[in-house]
Parts: sequence; structure tokens; C-alpha cells
Amino acid sequence: MLRSLSIKQRSLLARAVLVAVVVFCFFALTSVFAPFVHAQPTDLETMGAASGLPTTSIAILVARIIRAVLGVIGILFTILILYAGYLYLTARGSPEPIKKANKIFQNSIIGLIIVFSAYGIASFILSRLLAAAFTSSSQAISDQYSEPLAGSLGAGILDDHYPKRDAIDIPRNTRIFVTFKEAINPASIIKGYDTDPTSTALNLDGVLIFPTKTKAVSALAYNKVVVTHDDAFETFVFDPVEYLGSAEEDTNYTVVLTNDIEKADGSLAFSGTYSSGYEWTFEVSTEIDLTPPYVVNVIPRVDSNEPRNVTIEINFSEPMDPVASTGTYDTLSPPLFTNIKAQGANGAIVEGIWEISNGYRTVGLTTFDACGEDPCGDTIYCLPTNQRITAIASAARLNPAEIPQALPSGIVFDGLVDAAMNSLDGDNSGDVCGSNADTIVCVNGNTNDNYSWSFLTTDEINATVPRVVSLDPGIAEGGVSTTDDLNVTFNTFLKSSTVDTSSVSLWPDPWYEMWFAVGKGDVYSTVAPVALTPVPIANKVIIEHPAFVSTDLGGRDYWPVLTQGIKSAYQICMYPAIGPNSCTANRPASAPYCCNGIQSSTKCKTNSGDTLPDNSPP
Repeated sequence: MLRSLSIKQRSLLARAVLVAVVVFCFFALTSVFAPFVHAQPTDLETMGAASGLPTTSIAILVARIIRAVLGVIGILFTILILYAGYLYLTARGSPEPIKKANKIFQNSIIGLIIVFSAYGIASFILSRLLAAAFTSSSQAISDQYSEPLAGSLGAGILDDHYPKRDAIDIPRNTRIFVTFKEAINPASIIKGYDTDPTSTALNLDGVLIFPTKTKAVSALAYNKVVVTHDDAFETFVFDPVEYLGSAEEDTNYTVVLTNDIEKADGSLAFSGTYSSGYEWTFEVSTEIDLTPPYVVNVIPRVDSNEPRNVTIEINFSEPMDPVASTGTYDTLSPPLFTNIKAQGANGAIVEGIWEISNGYRTVGLTTFDACGEDPCGDTIYCLPTNQRITAIASAARLNPAEIPQALPSGIVFDGLVDAAMNSLDGDNSGDVCGSNADTIVCVNGNTNDNYSWSFLTTDEINATVPRVVSLDPGIAEGGVSTTDDLNVTFNTFLKSSTVDTSSVSLWPDPWYEMWFAVGKGDVYSTVAPVALTPVPIANKVIIEHPAFVSTDLGGRDYWPVLTQGIKSAYQICMYPAIGPNSCTANRPASAPYCCNGIQSSTKCKTNSGDTLPDNSPP
């Protein structure tokens, strides 16, 4: 066909082919080398950059070498095509150069087809290798350590629940507690509440409770669970009508909080990253709990002199019923909560709100008497000045047929009970005698098993800013236990209700779905005489979590975050943040943040540069 064309026509054709081939080769080579120029770092590379470990597998290196070699071969073919074009342009009608050029063109085109076929195959293989590398590293790690439907605890809408995740040896007569961070629409948890506020039936669209091995098909029926709630509609108690499990073998139970649960404003409680809801399991033993709760310690101490902004708190030996243990004493808004009360010198009950926290083990009073502001601008509330204050925690009336079980008045109790409905053992004698309504006389001759103590208030305000004195594990510490709790020790007692998952959080970097729970522990003097009963001198924050990603599998950074929402027992916020290393006292308020022991004027960031969130997922 070429022989039928004139020399001029063949020359023009050669030029056109040359231009087309060069353009084609240009775009082809651009596509070959583009991944090297514009590639974005993967999760694996980000993690590796933070940890200093190698991030590229041998398989990926081989695939990249293949791609580079294909690029070099493409350049060689381009040179050959340019050479063939040169022969066409300089042939001047001579048949030998034209024949040679035709042969080079043909072979080059065939070669290019082979090269780009190989490129397509190599790209396909490389993409699969990259996907496999990602899955086998970052994604596989997340899949192995992430617990589906768990992240709402701590990071999401849930602040706490009982029994805890994966708890064992839970008694058959236990009740289930769930605490949200915001008020919940009770109708989404209690069946028929929207038409009858006295309803106590379980809304199965919102909550399911069932033996794990039988799945949800055998969930407890709506009329087999009595549901109660606190005044704020944040904490709900689920009381199975019949004992859970069996007397023959341990039984694992699952609780599912569905995405049909609504906040009080009608919006969904579970949204965004955690929109699928929440689920956890625990194991019920074959035993019934008939051990009464008792008081471990109190703040303020007995007969102590305290500034009037001190918080009254009672620490119990086990989780307490949050509905029976919390409420408001406000003469302007009855009904009045009197299961716990604080009285002044004239016998007048101090108005305020009793709140539960610390895994349902601590109850504390916040009064209504505003008396100042802390460094964060939050209101401080005070007790009556220069008075002897007496605090009384009342035991509940007993069930005569099953002491120490309490006897409810309808669906509520007239005193304090634990999660298994055992009445308070005020003197920790093991011999429970209930409330004044019972005919039982206590061993010590009292007519009730209440717990009471008194202390004196002054006209002073304690304004000391709480500070962190030690961290476990320490800053940037490596090789830590993957399962041990985190401990942050303070120099003072903390207001328990401020130690929650809104003021304390824990974030993995890179992020994956992970739950965490927050509690408060006591710190004891290391120099106290052995013969004396240990007396706490301060508090520590305890962060529970699932197993961390082991360093054997690549490891991850974990960032505990403590905000200014944490307050001392005197209601003073942590501002500026004071802790180990350079975050010391007497530093400017312009640097309120403490980031890995270094004071900062801006919020703390992870090693990869992301700002650490306060109480929401990244």
C-alpha cells in the first residue's frame, strides 16, 4: 500500500505516525510514572512514619520494580520509533531505508502492545498486592482488635453500663444499668411511655436482652423486664422479672441497644461512626447475690474541718442502684429525694442534686448555693457556712422472705440497694436490719442500718488547682501491657461526677473503633503505719480499655486525653493543665494545654498531626 503513495505522501504519513506515536508514548509513560509522583501515604505508611518502623513489604517492592522496568522499556521503544521516523524522513525514495523503517515500526508497535499489556497485568497485580498489604497490616489489625458495635461506650453516646463488657461471675438476680451522656426519649426504651408515663415495659425496638447462644429470637419479652429511670432520663435500669441464667451452668447474655433509641430532642442517639447501635455481653453465674453493700469511705472525713466548697461523696463496696441512689432535694420541685441527705445544724436538709458515678460506686452532692467561679468560669456551689453537717445514707426496707433483699414500694425503693437489690449494711456487720420501717433490731441495738457521719464547714473557699503527679504508663513509654488499665494520679481528691468519658478519653492513632470506660480510684500514703487502716490521701483516674494492638503486629500510639472538665473535690477545674515534665505550676494561663509533658497554647496533636478530640470520634 505504501508503494502506491508518492514520496511526499509517504513523508507526510511518516510524520503523522511519528507524532501520534510520540503522543501515545507520552501519555503511556505518564500513566506509568504517575503513581510514583502522586501516591498518597497509606494507613500503614502513616503508622510506620510515626513508629520509625519499615512500612514496605517485599511483595510491594518487587511489584514496583516491575513497574519501573516497564517504564524504561517504554522509553526504549519510543527511541526506536523516533529512529524509524528518521529513516522515513531521510530515505528520499530509497527502498532499503523505507523497508528497514517499516520493519522497525511494525516491531515497535508489536512491542508496545506487549509492553502495555504487561503494564496492565502488572498494574492489576500491583493493586491487588497493595490491597493485600493494607488488609494484612492496618486493616487486619483493626479487624482483629476492633470490637463491632462497641465504640459508643466512651467515644459515643454511652458513658457507662453495668455489668461491664465481658464481665464474669455476675449473679443471677442482677439488674442491668445503662447511662447515656444526654437525656434520652424514654418512649424509645419504655414501651407505651408516650401515652402512659407510668409504664415500665421494655421497648423491644430499642433494647434486646437474650442468652447469647440463642440469639435475639429468645430475647426477654416486653413484659418480662421492668424499666425504671433517673430524673434526668440519662440512666435506665432493666430489672428482669425472673432470674437470669440457670442454677446448673453459667450463661452468657447479650444486651443490644439499637439505633432506634432517640435523644430527648428526637434525634438518633447512635449516629455517625456509631450509627449501628451498641452491643455487649457478660456471663451470669449459677449463684444468687445475697451480700449487702457497705460504705468504703466518705468525703469529707469524719469530724474534719472543710472549706465550704467541698463535695460530699460516699464510696460503696459495689455498684448501687442508680435510681434509688440519685435524685434532687428541692423544696420548690417535689417529689423530694431523701434516700441520702445532708442536714445543717438546725436540721434543715441541704438542697441539691445527688449524682452517681465511678461505675455506679460513688454518690455525691452538688448543692444549689452558688458561691463563686473556678478558673474555667464554672460555678462553684457551697454547703452552709460554719456549721456541722450530718450526712445520712438510708438503708432500704427489707423483704422479710429473703433478707437482705429489699422490698420495693411499687417500682422504687425507700433506701439504698445494690444491683441485686440487697439493702445497705450501714455498719458493715454482715447482719442487715434495714430501715426504720422494719421490726428487726440491729446487732448494735440501732433500729436501722443507715450510715451517717458529720463534719464541720468553714467560711473559706479552697481554690487549689488539681494537678497530675504521675502517669502509668509514662509519657511516650513503650512496651507497655496491652491489657492493664491506665492510671493518672492526682495530688488531691476529685469530684467523682466529673471523672467521666466526657472529661477523660482514650484515642488510638491511627484510629479504629475502640471502647473505653472511666473510673476513679483511691491513692494511699506509702508511709502509713501498717497497723492502721489505710486512709486515702488523693484520687487517681482509671481508664479501662480493650487489648491494645501489640507491637509484635506493628503497634499503635494511644493518646489518653484529660480535659478541664475534671474538677477537684472542691470543684476547681484543671486550668491550666499541670503535670509531669514542663507542665508545672506558676506558668502562664496562655499555655493551658499539656501535650506529652510540654506546655502548649494550642490543643494537643497526635504524631501524625491530627488534633486530639475531646469527646468525639475523629
